Amino acid sequence: MYVCGVTPYDSGHMGHAFTFMIFDVLVRFFEANGTRVKYVQNITDVDDPLFERARRDDVDWRELADRETKVHIRDMTVLGWRPPDRMPRVSEEIPRILGAAAKLKSSGHAYKTDALYFDTRTYPKFGQLSRRTRRSMLRKLREEELLGTVGPGAKRDPLDFVLWRGSRPDEPAWPSKFGAGRPGWHIECSVMAMRYLGPRIDIHGGGRDLVFSHHESERAQSESLTGKAPFAKAWVHTGMVRYHGHKMSKSLGNLVKLSQALQRAPAAAVRLYLVSHRYRRDWEFGWAGLARAARVIERMRKLLADDARARKPRTMPGRALMAEFNAALADDLDTPRAVRALRAAMRQKDAAAVRAMREVLLGTAALT
Repeated sequence: MYVCGVTPYDSGHMGHAFTFMIFDVLVRFFEANGTRVKYVQNITDVDDPLFERARRDDVDWRELADRETKVHIRDMTVLGWRPPDRMPRVSEEIPRILGAAAKLKSSGHAYKTDALYFDTRTYPKFGQLSRRTRRSMLRKLREEELLGTVGPGAKRDPLDFVLWRGSRPDEPAWPSKFGAGRPGWHIECSVMAMRYLGPRIDIHGGGRDLVFSHHESERAQSESLTGKAPFAKAWVHTGMVRYHGHKMSKSLGNLVKLSQALQRAPAAAVRLYLVSHRYRRDWEFGWAGLARAARVIERMRKLLADDARARKPRTMPGRALMAEFNAALADDLDTPRAVRALRAAMRQKDAAAVRAMREVLLGTAALT
C-alpha cells in the first residue's frame, strides 16, 4: 500500500489526520486478520508549497522540511499509528526520478521544450481514473492555476504535465541531461511507489483532492513506464474535512490543527472522532462531536481499568460482536459501523472484545 504523505511546510491539521488514521485502520485491520502489509508513505520535500513557505519565512527549505517532518511523525505517533515500513523523501530519490524521466522520453512518452513534459496523447486512458472529460480536466487545472503555457517552446497540449523543470535561484537544483532543475510533482510518487513496492501495487491512497491531477498523472506515467496495468489494483480516496462550511484550507484560514484538538481531548478521543466518519465522504468538523468521543473514551478507560483490577482470567472476545466488527470493516472499511460494534461491546462489558476492537480502531493512542 502506498499513501501520498505530507508536503512538510506546516504542522498537520484534522484533514491530514483523518486521511492517515483511516489508512492506519486499514493496515491494522488487514494485519489483525493475518495479512502482512508493506506500507509506504512518502514525504514530498521537493514541491512548490514548501519552497513558497521557506521563501516567506526566510528559512532554508531543508530546515523547514526536516522540522515539519518531525512534527508530522510526532503527531501521528501521538494518535497511535502503526508507522509505515518506508517513508522515502523526494530529495533522496532524485537519481531514480531522472532515470524514470529519461525512460519516458526515450520511449516516446515525453518531450523536451522549456521543460520535460509527459505527452498525455500517448496515454489514451488519461481522465478515466478521475472520470473527467477533457473540458472538466482543463477547467480544474485553470482553477488551480496549473494550466501553464501552451505553444511553441512550451507544452504541446494543456493537459501535458511536467516531469522535470528548471529551478528558481532560491530553489534546489540537481544536474541532469535535461538541464539543472528539479522534478515535477507527479513523477516523484510514481518512482517512490515503484522502487519500494514494484511496478504494480495493491492499494494506492490519498485524499480525494489528489484524484486529479496527481493520481491521474501518476497512473498515466507509471503504466507508460512499465507497460503493465493496472498500476494500482485499488485507488482509495478519503473525503475532505470541512470547518465552518468550507474545506479546511490554509488560504481560507479555517484550519483546526491536531494540536488544538489534543488540548481539548485525549488522543484516543481525537482518533475515535475521526474514524467515526465514513472514509469516502466529506464531513464537517465540530467541537461537540469531539467532546462526545471524549466521553466514550472515558467510559472505555473505566471499563478496562475495572476489568484489570478485577484480575479475572482473560476470556475470548464475544464471537457475535467480533463478527459484526470485522464484517463492518470488510464492507468498504465502514468505520462508523465498526465504532457502533465497539460501543455495543462496551455496553455488554466485554472487555476482551473492547481491547481487540480498540487495537484496530485506536491503535496505541492513549486513553488519557
